[in-house]
Amino acid sequence: MARPKSPEKRDALLAAAVQVIAEQGLSVPTSKIAKVAGVSEGSLFTYFETKETLLNELYLELKAEVRTNMLDTYPAHASLEVRARYIWDMYVRFGIAHPDKYKVITQLSVSDSIWEQTKCLSMEGYEALHAMVQEMFAYGALKDQPYAFGTALLLSLMNMTIEFIALHPSEADRFWNAGFTAFWNAVTGP
Repeated sequence: MARPKSPEKRDALLAAAVQVIAEQGLSVPTSKIAKVAGVSEGSLFTYFETKETLLNELYLELKAEVRTNMLDTYPAHASLEVRARYIWDMYVRFGIAHPDKYKVITQLSVSDSIWEQTKCLSMEGYEALHAMVQEMFAYGALKDQPYAFGTALLLSLMNMTIEFIALHPSEADRFWNAGFTAFWNAVTGP
């Protein structure tokens, strides 16, 4: 009879993956992840059948954490600008507060290792955000653009803002506000 899997060991492997991938990138060997987690490489494969499985589960975990962070106290009945600013602030705050997780989720989001099914699953629970983005793009300069273009613009500006704040922490407020203003003007302007 096989021993039951330990949730603590699984969490340790995911935490080690975040740490090591943030430092060395997605090509890091699983042996390094296992070592940082304090388990054998064989144990890693007890929890994650393949490295791709590990990366996909890590991606889902990180997306769920971001979703919880952004949407648990989402002001659903506030004005569009207040809701947009809330999402902006929560995402940027997450990126600044968790630089390793932010770096890893950014890498995973463009990785060929993430399966289509995982990408679909990762979007569950974001319905309020999608509705807000569609509402924003119904007006202004982006009204005739594809939804994916507007979403990519939003993510690009948020990511750029996080990177500038990381490089210039003393000017965090300046870049935080300028980034949102640029986005808001892009989607609501003529």
